[in-house]
Amino acid sequence: MTRYQLPLFAADQGGAGGEPDWLPLPDAVRRARAQLERRGVLAALREPPAGLRMVPAGEPPWPWLLAAAAWVIVWPAVIAVQFGGDVFPWLSPWLVLLLALLHMLLLVGPVYVAVRDASRSALQRRFGQISTLAQMLALEPDEFEAWVGMLFTLEGYDVQNTQQVADHGIDLAVRGNGLRYGLVQCKRYRGAVGEPAVRDLYGTLVHEGAEHAWLVTTGAISRQAREWAAGKPIELWDGQQLAALAKKHR
Repeated sequence: MTRYQLPLFAADQGGAGGEPDWLPLPDAVRRARAQLERRGVLAALREPPAGLRMVPAGEPPWPWLLAAAAWVIVWPAVIAVQFGGDVFPWLSPWLVLLLALLHMLLLVGPVYVAVRDASRSALQRRFGQISTLAQMLALEPDEFEAWVGMLFTLEGYDVQNTQQVADHGIDLAVRGNGLRYGLVQCKRYRGAVGEPAVRDLYGTLVHEGAEHAWLVTTGAISRQAREWAAGKPIELWDGQQLAALAKKHR
């Protein structure tokens, strides 16, 4: 992977206009990069936490649930055979079922909630280490994509990096929150994203049969781009909106 170099002009990143006045200065971005490296934040972006995986919205932790189910069924069966076999032969299957259901509710339910809460809290801590525009601009493009993926996960979506599929210029595929298939394009720009980029994204949305798309940038969105996207299933998030979302999930 190439080393990080801060672009000095919007054209270096493909922007469609000058830099908005709310962007941090290049020196502030360089300092943010150095701080993130010292704190190990960048390494954490490239690797998931050891032994922990965020359970996507609506997806139970099946391996753990199946193991728990096997356990709470096996030992009640032993009890049923021991105490109900000869005296109450009709009681054994019902006792197995009742005890299994009771222990599943008592044991699996609270732990399932705890697993979801713990994984979300860990993800929130990682995500919250990058919260300012200077820090976002300090990221490499792939690091920025990873951070945006965490943002969409915290927003309740199941996120897939499109390096695993044909991307067509798309960085992330998302599902959930009532959405069958959505597309996310990440642009770590200092300038403004123009109408051509939004047109291209809409074309990809139609080609891929997606229901919704997001264009997420650290820079600005031009007026022409916003006007063209109006009424279409496309959301345009600029750097100021990203900063607000980062604050929301800290």
